[in-house]
Amino acid sequence: MGRRRIMGVALMTLTVGGCGRDLQLGYSRPRFDADATSSGGATQTDAEVACRVTTCSGKIYACGDCLDNDGDGLIDAADPECLGPCDNTEDSYYGGLPGQNNAPCKQDCYFDQDTGSGNDGCHFSQKCDSLSVAPNYPPSGDAQCAYDPATSIPGTAATCAELLAQQSAACLEACLPLTPNGCDCFGCCELPARSGRFVWIGSTSGGIGSCDSAHLDDETLCKPCTPVKSCFNECSPCEICAGQTTIDASCTSGSEAECPSGGRGCGLPGQAGCANLEYCIGGCCVLAPG
Repeated sequence: MGRRRIMGVALMTLTVGGCGRDLQLGYSRPRFDADATSSGGATQTDAEVACRVTTCSGKIYACGDCLDNDGDGLIDAADPECLGPCDNTEDSYYGGLPGQNNAPCKQDCYFDQDTGSGNDGCHFSQKCDSLSVAPNYPPSGDAQCAYDPATSIPGTAATCAELLAQQSAACLEACLPLTPNGCDCFGCCELPARSGRFVWIGSTSGGIGSCDSAHLDDETLCKPCTPVKSCFNECSPCEICAGQTTIDASCTSGSEAECPSGGRGCGLPGQAGCANLEYCIGGCCVLAPG
């Protein structure tokens, strides 16, 4: 299991009339449940799964607002193209946050508030990806990110080989709990789940996020990448992987998604919503980024 608990995270929740309330999925407009408890224990039908407004570093984005932003009838963690509260698009895997992908080639944690600055101890460069060759230079699509295993990476003295083999303890503590099952910390995800095919969810076309569930076979829109195994969240059997919202059929005979020791399952009909400070990702409640 790749998940770890982040300590000391502060998080705002939506309040109505001075009380924190859960929202319920399954509506084109979510409604408040007056009987919801602070731990997310709302009474639910099979068609409803509790949703709690969740912030990313104090800001509310599309995948944490408990709204059906793309009109597909699925909200936040129930939408397979939502990969955490630091995700501002429900119609693609692209993060869409201000500040994401603003440093050519340089990467840090893809699933928090920003990328490219290395402020969470994660360091990588798309120049280290052996796939980044002419004519298309995936995953970035940028010729200035052409494969160069001897490249110098801003913010670290480590080489490509060293970063592929080991990321810092700070990176693993800060980023890995936010990283969906089947993805590395830098947005390289196995999609479809367990297919053996990895695509970069930061892929763009014309400056717009281009990788969604309908175009996973199109390498011009969902650009291939090589996962960084030193900061990779394996998708184990009976886990809910990136791009999925339910566990595999072979695991559904009375079982829930596997969660780390002490972790609580979420996201399936009949399960309570996550507690305050938590977000449902990969079928498990984890602390959201502060």
